[in-house]
Amino acid sequence: MMYQNMHSSSGKKLSPSKEEYLKAIFLLSEKEHAVRSIDLAAYLGVSKPSVNNAIMILQKKGLVVKPLGGEICLTDEGRKQGKRITAKYQLLKQFLAVCCKVNEETASKDACKIEHFISDEAIVALEKYCSEIE
Repeated sequence: MMYQNMHSSSGKKLSPSKEEYLKAIFLLSEKEHAVRSIDLAAYLGVSKPSVNNAIMILQKKGLVVKPLGGEICLTDEGRKQGKRITAKYQLLKQFLAVCCKVNEETASKDACKIEHFISDEAIVALEKYCSEIE
């Protein structure tokens, strides 16, 4: 995973909701380079106005760019943070599913909740622990 090399360089922490949007944009942009608001709304199960509101906030923070009527693109910082959040989620999910024997669906849901509140110190320690037992 190499989470240790992905610490955020921006000042303020995003809300869990905005982290979810950023993670979703990152994941969708990995599959298809163009991310549309409608695709993001469908992926997250939210309304298009909710997406537009979140995108405005993420734009103000310099994490995404979305020209009027255009597609959503991550900035370099947005891609970095999206990758970091995704790595944190994947590490937690793997730990819960493999080490703790939690079923896949529960591991995924719980990892999604935990990722927003766990400290970087704890994630680095967890990553080290997981790499030692492999």
